[in-house]
Order: sequence, then structure tokens, then C-alpha cells
Amino acid sequence: MRILLLGMGSRGDVQPLVALGQRLRRMGYAVSLAAPADLGHVVAGSGVDFEPLSFDLEGPLREGLGRDSLRGSARTQVREARLMREVMAGTAEALADDVGRLVESADAVVSGALTFDLVDALLAPAHRGGRPTKPHLYAVFAPVWPSAHGDSVALALRPRATSWVNHAWSSLAGRVALDLFRPAGDLVRERRGLPRQRFRRYTAAAERTPTLLAASPGVVPPAADWPPALRQTGYWVRDDPGSVASLDPELEAFLAAGDPPVFVGFGSMPTPDPAGVTRDVLAVLDGLGVRGVVSEGLAGLTADTTDRVLGIGPAPHDVLFPRCSVVVHHGGAGTTAAAVRAGVPQVVVPHAADQPYWGRRMADLGVAPPPVARKDLTAARLQRALEVALSPGARATAYALGERVRAEDGAGDAARLVDAYLTGTAPGPGRRRPS
Repeated sequence: MRILLLGMGSRGDVQPLVALGQRLRRMGYAVSLAAPADLGHVVAGSGVDFEPLSFDLEGPLREGLGRDSLRGSARTQVREARLMREVMAGTAEALADDVGRLVESADAVVSGALTFDLVDALLAPAHRGGRPTKPHLYAVFAPVWPSAHGDSVALALRPRATSWVNHAWSSLAGRVALDLFRPAGDLVRERRGLPRQRFRRYTAAAERTPTLLAASPGVVPPAADWPPALRQTGYWVRDDPGSVASLDPELEAFLAAGDPPVFVGFGSMPTPDPAGVTRDVLAVLDGLGVRGVVSEGLAGLTADTTDRVLGIGPAPHDVLFPRCSVVVHHGGAGTTAAAVRAGVPQVVVPHAADQPYWGRRMADLGVAPPPVARKDLTAARLQRALEVALSPGARATAYALGERVRAEDGAGDAARLVDAYLTGTAPGPGRRRPS
């Protein structure tokens, strides 16, 4: 049986699927992973077949609508949402054609947040009320279901309380998400002569689709009001990162030359003033007397190399973070997971979407100070946050949390759940024998 994994999105949306794909291969499945063409290096060497989509990701993010959309997150989320929908609309035809071709040749599909509605349209039965034409599972890396429990839902108005307000607000967020991600699914339904998806049917489809949440229960507490089809695992991490990923020799030499540095990088999040952010970061590191590694990323944080600071390009987080003293990052799900597993304190500077949630969770767990929103980031706020993160208490708490999370086998648990679903042995809701 061939399983198609859909990794539409940034590196953080692709890398966990590589780990799942490896585990499924060991169980005897043929596995292919589709992702933007320029993320093939994330899949390389894993043994999982790579199916490049017919467009790149990082190029559009560095310029044009993608850049403007993500930079908008530092100003207003309304503008961010509007521009992100334009980005999704611009890729809708290519995405629908690529995924349609790949789904046709697969026996089962694992979709993500950006492709769930598209796959639901492609696998929709000819008559209402029928089953999808092929097994379909949903994989997500943040708790996106409506919930009253503020610490268990990515978007909550009362994040540290249990309230109907949280459920209502996160339900509204679901409507916004469908509007953002629906263009490719709408196109497929139009081609097939199907009606446009309504939100009620969208939520019903999501609730009955077997769903895997790839986030440690030690970080995301399970919620009593999650749908029965949801199964939570630990993080999905390759168990062979050291064998396929190594650090650049210059970075390796810098790490060996002194105390563990502070890592600063915002991943795929651009910033309107990279020179100003870099200047503030370097001033704070110098004032605290600590060494630093500054990652360029899409923010363009370019730092001149000195004996105290090293500017770097992409580097494997699973290998680098355990050798750092603190990780300053944007709060993406994948980067947060890597920092948690590394057992080091964090400073979270959220830009958009679910990133404020991860910043709050890190603070609530005692491994980070309260998050500092990108629009509020100043040298003074960064220094105060780093002083907290560098404290002995934060280090001890982060180390203990990392030990607990590393003991989990999230990718293995997820692969066993996928196998149980496909073989008809999964208990409870979501069980289905393939035809």
C-alpha cells in the first residue's frame, strides 16, 4: 500500500512528516512525501520518496505577496489574513493539479492543515453521506480544534481559563481558516460539479476524519472536548538526525571555542527592519556578555562574524539547539518542539497564527519568560527576557521538560495509529477498513 504524505507549508510542516514516513516504511508501507520543490533537501537521505510540487516556497516568501503577508503579522492580523488568502489563491491551480495527480496514484492520504479541504474535495463520494473514496487521515502540529480549555487550543481569548468564550472564538478562527485555505478545494469542487463547501460540512468532515496531533501531551494538555477522532502523540522526530545532518565546520568551530551561545533566529518570518533587529540583538548580547549565533532565515538577520558572534544560514535545529544556552525564536510549532527537546530555555517572539500560543505555553511551563510580540520587540524587552531565560531556574526546568519529552516516541506512536486505521484495528471512532 502506498501512502501519500502532504507537506504543504514551511519546513516545519514537512520535517515531522519525514519522521512519520520513515516509521511507516519500516512497517512495510511504500511512502511518498509531497512538498514545495525547494524543500526537497528536508526529505533527502530519509528513504522516503520525494514528490516535488510544481512551485517553490522560500522564493515567494522572500519577495512579493508572501513577504508582505508575513510581514503584515507584525502589524495587524486582519491584513495578514487577507494577504495570506491571496497567496493561497495564487497557488490554487498548481496545488490542485499536483495533489490531484498524486492522490490518484496513492492508496491512502495524510493531509495537513493547508491541504485538508483540498483532499476532502478530491476524495468526496459521488453522493452525499458516502465515505471518502480512499482512506484519509489528518495530521496537525498545533491544537486547532475549538475548545473551552485555553491551554489546549491555539487561539483563545482567555488562554489560562476554561470558558465558552474560548470555544466560540476558536470556532470563529476555524471559519477564518477555511476562508484562507479553501481556494484549491473550491476549484476541485467546481471542476467536479460539487457545491461549494459550507463551514458546517467542513467541521463535520474534520471531526470524523482520523486525526493525529503531533505535539507532546507534556506541552499541550489533552482537552476533554476534543473530537473523538483525535489521537495525540508526542512530537514526530527522526531518530537518526545525527546521521544525516551535521553542522557547518565554521559553526562547529565556533561552538567548540567557548561557552554555549544564545541562538537567535525567526525562521520563515520576515521582518520589516532586519538591520534594526540585528543591531538590537547584538547590543543585548554584548551587554549581557554572552556569545551568540544569529540565523539569517527569511528575516534577513545578517550579523558580521566576530569572536563573540557568528552569523549562519540554515542549520539543523535538532543538532544545534542542545549546544546552545537559550533559543530565541518566532514560536513556530517545529522550532518550539526542537527547543523543548533540546532541554534549553527559550525566548519566544511570536509573529502570527499559533505562535503566541506556543509562547504562552513555554512561559506557563517555566522554560521561558512571557512572550514578546514581534511588534513590541525592543532591545530593553529582549534583554529582560534573556535575563530570565539565562537564570538557573529556567535552565533546570527546561532540562527536566526536555528529558520527559525525549522519552516519548511520537513518530512511532503515530505510525502505529495509521497502521491500525488502515488495517481496521483502530478502536473507537474513525475506524475503517479499506475497500
